[in-house]
Amino acid sequence: MVWTKQRCTSMELEQSELVIPRQLLCCKLCDEEFTKPCYLPCLHTFCQKCIHDHRQSSTDEEGYFPCPTCMTEVGPEEEDGALGNLPENVLARRLSVPSIDPVKRETLCFYCKNAGNFVEGKTHCVTCDEFLCSACADSHTTQEEFEDHQLQSEEDYSTHLEKSSSTASLGQQVLPVCCEAYDPLDIGAVFCVECDVSVCADCHVNEHAEHRCAELTAIAQHFETKIKEPLKELDNDSMEISEFLENLDSTEQTILEQKDSLKQNVKERTKQLCSLIKDYQKLLLDDIERRFDNQLEDIKTRRLDLEMHLEAIRGVKDFTNNLITYGSYEEKVHLRKKVGYRIRELCEESLGTDPIEIPSVTLMEPNVTVDTICDMFGTIATGDEPVAKEQETKEDLPTSQHFQRYHSFGDSGHGSDSMEHAETEPELVEIFEKTPRELHRQDSKQDGSDTDMLSSSNSSDKIKNVKFREQVQQNEFENDNAFNLENPKREVTLPAPIQKECIKGIGINEKGDIIVGTTSTIHVLEKRGIVRGQIPLENGWNIHSVSSDGKVSMTVPRGDNRFKVRVLKNDGTGHILSDFNVESFGLNFVTSDQSGTLIITSNRYAQIHKSHGKAAKSGGNIAFYGPDGHLIRRITNEDFHANLLEKPQMVVVDEKRHKTYVADPGSHRVIALNADGELVFEYGNQEGQEEIYQGPDLISIDKYGNIIITDKREGRIDILGPKGTLKKSFYMDDIPRFVGATPDKLLVTAMPDGNMKFYDYLN
Repeated sequence: MVWTKQRCTSMELEQSELVIPRQLLCCKLCDEEFTKPCYLPCLHTFCQKCIHDHRQSSTDEEGYFPCPTCMTEVGPEEEDGALGNLPENVLARRLSVPSIDPVKRETLCFYCKNAGNFVEGKTHCVTCDEFLCSACADSHTTQEEFEDHQLQSEEDYSTHLEKSSSTASLGQQVLPVCCEAYDPLDIGAVFCVECDVSVCADCHVNEHAEHRCAELTAIAQHFETKIKEPLKELDNDSMEISEFLENLDSTEQTILEQKDSLKQNVKERTKQLCSLIKDYQKLLLDDIERRFDNQLEDIKTRRLDLEMHLEAIRGVKDFTNNLITYGSYEEKVHLRKKVGYRIRELCEESLGTDPIEIPSVTLMEPNVTVDTICDMFGTIATGDEPVAKEQETKEDLPTSQHFQRYHSFGDSGHGSDSMEHAETEPELVEIFEKTPRELHRQDSKQDGSDTDMLSSSNSSDKIKNVKFREQVQQNEFENDNAFNLENPKREVTLPAPIQKECIKGIGINEKGDIIVGTTSTIHVLEKRGIVRGQIPLENGWNIHSVSSDGKVSMTVPRGDNRFKVRVLKNDGTGHILSDFNVESFGLNFVTSDQSGTLIITSNRYAQIHKSHGKAAKSGGNIAFYGPDGHLIRRITNEDFHANLLEKPQMVVVDEKRHKTYVADPGSHRVIALNADGELVFEYGNQEGQEEIYQGPDLISIDKYGNIIITDKREGRIDILGPKGTLKKSFYMDDIPRFVGATPDKLLVTAMPDGNMKFYDYLN
């Protein structure tokens, strides 16, 4: 134990002789010496006021704010993460305000020294704060003006001086200790591992005798030994990330050079073409921008992630090395768990240094002829991607169709709706295959029983009960209002690049523009199928729903039953109609009206119980959220006093007539609601009557307020009047992806093969 005291004294002397680096004592936000230094879970240290101001300006809606140095998110659930309660960096505080040993004063008698005699003083006058010899001390208090002065011995003065110094040091003590009598230099001082506190000899015997206790030096040395190996791993990770960042710079330069070269090539070729293909030039340039911007955005994202990880490693290394170099045993013991946890967390985290493959993007230059003006320009392709051309079956194609046929934006590697029963249905000859990765990714973040709007109601992957033309009974056509859907007025084929992508939904706005949502882009086509514009999706966003009028709804999961929801206008500009966070037990379909009111259908909803709080209750429901994100109303079966809602799916809003229509394939009905959420009418299967629908799957309206209902399994399209009366029924052989109406009074069906047909339906 004597050796321990000598070891502590020697180490403190050694630390006092070290030159402390300025960056260890300065805040990285204000660049001044620390004032009440606090550290975040990532172990970066800042002044309490600086991190308070940063948190006030950077906290998001969920209460998260980033570390100013490594951008690690700190949330309200973090331990000691509440504002003003961030843990104090005891090492930085001690090094910033070191304790000062009491100064040894000379003890010569004050009066004798003034008289020229140097006599050792054995008594101290507390009032005068001077030392006196025995003779002067006897005469000092006999004088009238000094009779109330207090005297003490030299030993009492020394004891009082040491206690005052210890008390001052105790004011700076922030590490947990057993009592005020604790002295780290005391022979019996130990550390209680179970209570995580330093204890003196008396407290050890009285309160911690049965606990696991050990010397501070032993625990501190054990910490130093154990932490060195993971620190070596972090050194290796740091070197690997640094090297990869250098490679990223070279990769970025290569991509930029290739991008500039291709753009220059396109511009030079543009000069050779007439004014008829200038629009086509712009499309190609935009596609180049999109392709390379995606690659550069990946580089940017990868660089940011790597720099954040590297900064996090540097922060842990600096903190730990400073703790090992300058920290006392108490500080090392106190911080050992947090440091070890953070290092283990970083060691287990993926580095993200997988190689980046740069696809070879070239301008394909086919032979130029007078009849193939689009081939004269070529297409943008990635790598060795072949340019697929359709075999011409018609002569003298119109210019718009010609552009459509030869315009190729490249591919994304995605197909469209998968059909798991395709092998058992010989009638299905056009099938777009979906990659296993996409099948795994599609709606993987949502509850399949509640939220997969594309499963049984809005996709073609469950078709066992689909009735094709030859299976329809003759009595179904005895009605005068039943017709075969045939002889389209015109046909449009979606561009091949769009067909190759995973199509999330299709809609037609009031101008007749076709809105197509895919995994990465929103495509805007004019009514003849020519691409008029593209809106790339922001990182992290996924298209969830596309309403029949062209509004595109996107979501980002933000936790259990919480979603960030955004709805874009249907005018092709990408302007936001609604954007806020919602809490919902699943999302079947998401859309909005023109005022920004969000409408969500789902199979469950929250219910408050007095005993156990909020819980999910099964039952179809329709929720309306105001522009501010607050729930306006939720419509359930309790509002109807009937089981009308089971699995509500697609929603369409009639803005002119202030009605909302919902297709429910679970209850096999369509319901109409007014502006107050009251039931206007219902149409579909009724108990005790012949079944009408196996769906319905799709619903839309035309400019006259007619409701267009599609049941894919029945191969049937019904036209209802605004009051819910059946006007016409159409039967078809194919299974459509989308059914709607154009402003010029045509019924539109979009098939999985990318073919869109336009029919007269009101005559």
